[in-house]
Amino acid sequence: MKKFLLPILLLFTALTTAQQVTTFAGTYLGSGYLDGDVSTAMFQGLKGICSDTSGNIYLVDGFNQKIRKISTSGIVTTIAGSTEGFEDGIGTAAKFNYPVDICINTGNTHLFVTDAGNHKIRKIEITTGVVTTFAGSTVGYVDGLGEIAKFNDPNGICIGANDVIYVTEWLGRKIRSISPSGVVNTIAGSTWGYVDAIGTSAQFKAPLDVCIDSFGNLYITDSINGKIRKISPNGMVTTIAGSTFGQQDGQLLQAQFKNPVGICIDTNDNLYVTDNYSHNIRKINLTTGIVSTFVGSTIGVDGNMDGLGTQALIRDPNNLCIIGNNLYFVSLCCGVVKKVTGGILEKDSFDNMHNILYPNPTNGSFTIETPNAVIFKVSIYDILGRMVFTENTNTAFTYTFNKQVLEKGMYKIVVVTENGSFFKSLLVN
Repeated sequence: MKKFLLPILLLFTALTTAQQVTTFAGTYLGSGYLDGDVSTAMFQGLKGICSDTSGNIYLVDGFNQKIRKISTSGIVTTIAGSTEGFEDGIGTAAKFNYPVDICINTGNTHLFVTDAGNHKIRKIEITTGVVTTFAGSTVGYVDGLGEIAKFNDPNGICIGANDVIYVTEWLGRKIRSISPSGVVNTIAGSTWGYVDAIGTSAQFKAPLDVCIDSFGNLYITDSINGKIRKISPNGMVTTIAGSTFGQQDGQLLQAQFKNPVGICIDTNDNLYVTDNYSHNIRKINLTTGIVSTFVGSTIGVDGNMDGLGTQALIRDPNNLCIIGNNLYFVSLCCGVVKKVTGGILEKDSFDNMHNILYPNPTNGSFTIETPNAVIFKVSIYDILGRMVFTENTNTAFTYTFNKQVLEKGMYKIVVVTENGSFFKSLLVN
């Protein structure tokens, strides 16, 4: 088994290419439980997926009540969970009740899992395997600290650059935030329905997954409404894509979804959505305002056929994540992890606009000069596309970063100017 870390090293120089779908892990038997090599490992009811900065993948094996890991060498192991139930503990001594989604903190030290059946958010210390309850108690709706808080079927989960966690509640119809100290607050949502408004005046029918962009906007798959919703930092909920039930590409608010489930975002702020009933993955380009079919059938045909773009057939796609310039998604019914290569990154136009970033390589500090445009914002992303720093600035054509020491590795610097948004790779040695 070849390591998949090498393509990640090419992250910031890749050009957009045709999307190739391949089977990355699992046997497509639909059910089973077996650790081992990715070609023989078995899963049952795969739901959540995330990755650390080294390229290890973490999976929620929902029907097996377990959290699994795929190492960079292609070996699948079980890191937590055993039989259905509720138990904090170490590794396989812990118990979950139909966990759904998973994310990792910015320090790569802890995993957070939505334990839907237990109505809790669980925390896994990666090095020791210790599982604890981070927030939630019995089913209900209460904001508060840790186990004082109550959730109703927590589903999607993501984490911001400041380690604030965001959680969707499928039956609770709400979007909640959890501070690093465990304080739970309600951001948006109230009762069943469809209303765009601020905070708890807004309504969702079935919010399933959530991701966050570089500006702090949240994006939600509102599955039964067939829409993609956005929550701005001030709590305003709007609909950015989707209309009536169906399968149709096109302009944002004319496009149709059947059952949007998973959502993730690349470093150019393009959204990718698994449309479960349509058996495909859609791409939402917020710059052009177009929804297109990224991979899978354009007419709703399902199956298990690896291939190029819309020629590939996929079944029951669930959650997804981007690692480098590749997209990974899980098939809920079929026990497989699929990999999509190509089509994620756009061409780097930083140098073409006569912009300069120096020194590069660097020990962490650098200067950006944009002689033809004022700099509005500078953001730094790690190799997985996670924002590790951002700052607004609109006072000069030159920006110097010397506020923190970046760890060794490759980064992507995104510069927003009056002429547009551009990126440049930066090597810290």
